[in-house]
Amino acid sequence: MTSRRNEILRQFGAKPLLIEAAKLDAAFAAGKPYSIENGVAIIDVAGVLANEPSLFDAVVYGATAYGQIVSEVEQAVADPAVRGVLLRINSPGGDSDGAFETTDALSRLGKLKPLWAVADNSMFSAAYLLASSAARIYIPEYTGGAGSIGVYAQHLDWSEYNRKLGVKVTYIAEGEGKTDGNPDEPLTESARTSLEAEVGRLYSLFVAAVAARRGLSEDTVRGLGAALKYGPDAVVAGLADRTGTLRDALADLIVATRKSGAIASPTISTKPGGNPTMTEETARVESPEPPIDTESIRADAHRRGYAEAREIVELCALARMPNRAAGLLARNAGLAEVRQQLLDALAAEEAPEVRSHVLPETGTKATSSLNDNPVVKAVEQLAATVKGGK
Repeated sequence: MTSRRNEILRQFGAKPLLIEAAKLDAAFAAGKPYSIENGVAIIDVAGVLANEPSLFDAVVYGATAYGQIVSEVEQAVADPAVRGVLLRINSPGGDSDGAFETTDALSRLGKLKPLWAVADNSMFSAAYLLASSAARIYIPEYTGGAGSIGVYAQHLDWSEYNRKLGVKVTYIAEGEGKTDGNPDEPLTESARTSLEAEVGRLYSLFVAAVAARRGLSEDTVRGLGAALKYGPDAVVAGLADRTGTLRDALADLIVATRKSGAIASPTISTKPGGNPTMTEETARVESPEPPIDTESIRADAHRRGYAEAREIVELCALARMPNRAAGLLARNAGLAEVRQQLLDALAAEEAPEVRSHVLPETGTKATSSLNDNPVVKAVEQLAATVKGGK
């Protein structure tokens, strides 16, 4: 048992420090670095993220290695007992080295089995980059945070400290710029220019990755800056799909994976480029192709239109601007346009840090349900009329 326990500890790395004792015991018993609930594997992404975290970072900051995350998701995707994967993220971010490669790997694995994410408090910077690979993102309504889309670099100048100690460091180098950015002298202009260019390059990659995966324009993502968005504000900004806890996300993913039908267990292989792929026997369970049903297609189109309309109403309600929904629907505004308008309106507000839950237009408390919203009712009536008329 001791050797088996040590083997699993090596798979976990620093993660046993971050997992509940009961969950860890269950993992030991199953020989898996994740728990499974009704076919959904829950994988923790916690602490500072790094390509190769030091022992100090692992113990003190609970750091998680990027390679560890990919390895665990690969194992879950190949597990016949797993129908979907839920990333439980609680991280302030981490290193850029390895972050983009990890996000690409998670995106590819998410095509093999459903991959969702939920903020278990913080989902910032590099952690949000990883979360953007998920098909759906949940964020707790009150304290869950997402965003901090930005990049920074720092240079430590020890020259003054060395001078006080009577230490003088001499570099002998060949190649222009070889010693740029060394810690024993102030940052030179050429070194600063080079460092700023690299920060800008990484930031552009960050913006492009989030925009592409979240269906936002790059201008919208840049407009967010490195702001931290919490709860409903994160949904309005397009950084999350809905508010909800770990239990909410888990329950929805369980239902979604049951509805989607059985999925064959992929056998993960690796191409020379390091990209995970499926072997031939990993295809979805095939079923006879049904005949084309034009009535179903038409009904599905109506349902999609209704779903988008309801989402617009929900976004307006989350932004505390429910009266805007009718006008936006009348203009056939798309979701991207609605999000941008709401973000612009929120930015223009000089709202206090703690907002009231009383609607100024009516003097009544805002309800947690949209079922009483007149615009929602109108949308539902319209959908019923269209469905009846076909």
